[in-house]
Amino acid sequence: MKAENRRTFLKIGGAGILAFFALIWNKLTLNHIQISKQKEVVVPVSNKEVTFTDDYIIIQQNGETTVLSSHCTHLGCKINATENGRLLCPCHGSAYDLQGKVLQGPAFKNLERISSEISADGRQIIIKG
Repeated sequence: MKAENRRTFLKIGGAGILAFFALIWNKLTLNHIQISKQKEVVVPVSNKEVTFTDDYIIIQQNGETTVLSSHCTHLGCKINATENGRLLCPCHGSAYDLQGKVLQGPAFKNLERISSEISADGRQIIIKG
């Protein structure tokens, strides 16, 4: 009987510790994302359809430029790959279309669109994070 109580206690304690670390990880990730939103970034215009930078995904299609957050809405992993017109998260397999809409979970929120503009000379993208 005592061994069962000990196992139950260890299971509950282990689950509590895991939940604590998951909460801390989430807070740290969200804090990093908030800090990165407070800056203005200038990047050169590329001839690629999809360009990955530190915190942004720049998509140039049909003469329009769209800037999305590169942080997956599931746990904040950095999206760094594209395949068949889909943006792929390397951590848990979430996929988004090139407009940032969720195509495959575990993410359920779309990627955040970031305000941007093209410079007067057309050579740079000014991202207003």
